[in-house]
Amino acid sequence: MKKRILLSAIAVGVGIAAWLRLRGGQQAESETAVVEPPAPLGQLGGEVDSELLAILACPLDKAPVAREGDYIVCSQCGRRYPIRDGIPVMLIEEALLPESAPGAEGQPAPAIAGEAAAAEPPAQVETETA
Repeated sequence: MKKRILLSAIAVGVGIAAWLRLRGGQQAESETAVVEPPAPLGQLGGEVDSELLAILACPLDKAPVAREGDYIVCSQCGRRYPIRDGIPVMLIEEALLPESAPGAEGQPAPAIAGEAAAAEPPAQVETETA
C-alpha cells in the first residue's frame, strides 16, 4: 500500500512538472519578464523505500542507480537526481550533471550519442613512407 501511494505521488509530481513547463511556454514572446530560478519544491532528503530504490533506473540511459546522501546517482552517466521530502525526482531536467553536482570530483559527463563525433576530431594515423 505504501509503495502504491509513493508511486502515485511521483506520478503526480511528474504531471505537475509537465504542466508547469507547458504553461510557461504559453507566454507571449513580446513580454520581457525577469526569470528567477524556481524555488525548491521541498527539503532535500528523506527516507526512500528500499523496494522503490531496487526498481528505479536512470530515465536517460536506463542504468541502475544508487542512493548517495540526498541524491539518487546513475551508475553510468553520473547524473544526480534529488530526493525531496522522501520522493526521488527522476526527471532529466532536475538532475545535476556530474561536474555541477555538490561533492563531484570533477569528472566530465560522458557525451550523449551523437555529441561524441562532433566533440572529438577524427584520429590521425601517421604512415611511414619509404
